[in-house]
Parts: sequence; C-alpha cells; structure tokens
Amino acid sequence: GAFAEPLYVLDEFGVDQGWNSTDEHPRFLVTTTRDGVPDIVGFGPHGVVVARGRGDGTFEPARLVLNDFGQDQGWTGAKHLRLLADVTGDKNPDIIGFGNEGVWVSHNNGDGTFEQAQLVCRGFGYNEDAGGWRVDRHPRFLADITGDGRVDIVGFGGPGVHVARNLHRRFRTR
Repeated sequence: GAFAEPLYVLDEFGVDQGWNSTDEHPRFLVTTTRDGVPDIVGFGPHGVVVARGRGDGTFEPARLVLNDFGQDQGWTGAKHLRLLADVTGDKNPDIIGFGNEGVWVSHNNGDGTFEQAQLVCRGFGYNEDAGGWRVDRHPRFLADITGDGRVDIVGFGGPGVHVARNLHRRFRTR
C-alpha cells in the first residue's frame, strides 16, 4: 500500500486559525449526515464547527453549527471530554460532552447540525456532586454494551468500573 502526496484542501482547523491544541480543540472525522461522506467536526472557541465532506477528498468551508461545547461556554480540555457517537440509534453521531454537572448530549439533526445540548446524566462530571471525574485519571468510553444499537457509558473511576445504560433520552447510572 502507498499514499499520494498530501494536498492542501482547506484553510480551517489549523494552528494558524487558532486550533493549536488537540486537548482544547478536538477534531473528528465522522459522517454527520447519512450520505456516507466523512465531515470534519471540531470543537472550537465559539462552539461546534462542521466542514461537510464533498466526497472527492475536499471539504466545504467550515461553519459554526452550535454555540455550545466551546471555550466561550466554559468547556476546556483540562476538565471536559467531548465525543461523537450514536446515542439514539438513528445511525447519526450525536455529541456527548462530559461537563461540570455530568453528561450533556446534543442530538444530530441529520443535516450536519445539532440540537441544543441537554443534561442527561448527573454522573461522570467534573464537579464533586457529579462524581469528581478527571480527564487525566478517569477514562470514559462510549460503546453499545447492551446490544440495542445505542451507546452506553463505561467509566473507570476511583473505586472501579461505572456503567450508565442508555435509556434513549436519559442515561441510568449503575
């Protein structure tokens, strides 16, 4: 196997545009619509930014699609995880944020945009009353451990393994 020489395809998401930390500004390649073409989803200073894939190895210009999960809203890489996975079972990746108060979910609208985030679980969060979870000590993963087509949360906390089963709109901690 071999790869072609790299091509410069987009003036966005780079260090020169302020995306200078993978901790502060995580970026993902996921299909935000059902077209099967990967899009770039980034968590920037002002919120969630998406550059839709064109299917030819290039991307449309990025646009801010949600004023949430960014530094302006208090999200920092030192305290908070931001991930993408299918919470609803509709085959579209939703945003899952492990914030101060617990787990926040922003459902994918299927068109490259996301609904306003909702607090769905008061566990796995940074604040002590939400469990006192730390990015550097308490890994949290999203996986369908029940076989229902929707991700559940598995966290490795102080005393051991914590699981929150997905109840579609809310997670139940066990």
